[in-house]
Amino acid sequence: MSNSKQVLLLIETSRGWGRDLLEGIGRYAMAHGSWSLCVSDYALDASRHAWIGEWKGDGIIFWSPSALTSEAIRRGGVPAVDTSFAIVDHGFPAVCIDERAVAEMAVDHFLERQFTNFGFCAIEDIRWVKWRREAYVSLLEKHGFACHAISTAAATHPSDWPRQSRQLGGWVRDLPKPIGVFAANDVAGMRLLDACREADIAVPEQVAVLGVDTDTVLTTLTSPPMSSIDVNIENLGYEAAALLDRLMAGEPAPREPVSVHPAGIVVRQSTDTLAVDDCDIVEALRFIRHHAHEGISVADLVKNLNISRATLERRFGETLGRTPKEEILRVSIEKAKRFLTLTDYTLQRIAGLCGFKTASHFGVVFKRVTGMSPKAFRDQVE
Repeated sequence: MSNSKQVLLLIETSRGWGRDLLEGIGRYAMAHGSWSLCVSDYALDASRHAWIGEWKGDGIIFWSPSALTSEAIRRGGVPAVDTSFAIVDHGFPAVCIDERAVAEMAVDHFLERQFTNFGFCAIEDIRWVKWRREAYVSLLEKHGFACHAISTAAATHPSDWPRQSRQLGGWVRDLPKPIGVFAANDVAGMRLLDACREADIAVPEQVAVLGVDTDTVLTTLTSPPMSSIDVNIENLGYEAAALLDRLMAGEPAPREPVSVHPAGIVVRQSTDTLAVDDCDIVEALRFIRHHAHEGISVADLVKNLNISRATLERRFGETLGRTPKEEILRVSIEKAKRFLTLTDYTLQRIAGLCGFKTASHFGVVFKRVTGMSPKAFRDQVE
């Protein structure tokens, strides 16, 4: 007979973090013994929980905010590990993210960019969101700063989104600026960026937005692309599988949750700035971000702002420590990096999309700025 362990994975698969969680579980299963894995996201629908209690296997790893699902797992009587940490006192051993470490990364990220105004945005108010907010607020207070926080009513249906967007728009319009806003996750960050766009608020010059989860699809679809904390979900899955393996071997459950430290911050355009309270510089940065790909010059910038070139150069140096020309080039190169990373476009096409007249000129400038050719840059991320 086979000695394969039968393990049920009740995890959402439609989002990037869910697939990363499964990847970490799979990595452990491949390296440690023979497991037969059954993946199901039915448990996310509380009306379809009953069959779980009748499932006959060796162990379960689950992500579910449903108390009905947790109770069905309990009735089944097999070892189980929670990865959602959404239900209070359900009695299951759990693996969770180190929320204080996540908050520390967010605070440090904004302080490095010289922000003195801070916000926190959530679109649901569940257990881990509260912990994340509390850790963030507590750390800011230790640095002598207050936090402007909002938690909207959850939008459970697309028809709720306009109401949520209006609420976020009103909140963000009233915030002191410039401000760094820590979003509870990438979905909250995406909704906040949408609200900023509707309210014609410059990101990141007036509002810098940092998400959590590094969901590649969400963070690169937003406008602008969103910075996000990588909470190391794959490692969380690996640790959840390791814990379940110990439970299935008869070891007692740990008294405290297993904590996983975040991996770091993936910096994208939504926080790629320094806090600036000079209105002309804010407008200049916005103009550059919107038009750098058109091959604009400093003369175009001066004309748009209706100030002298000498004044613009001086205030750029005082505020940002670089010239307007250097900022135009920096934005163009960052855009080129995204095309090189996310597309298979030719260098000629990327050059045109980023404001360079020829691929050869683009290649020379890119290597001068980054230290490597566009091809070498693309090869290293593939």
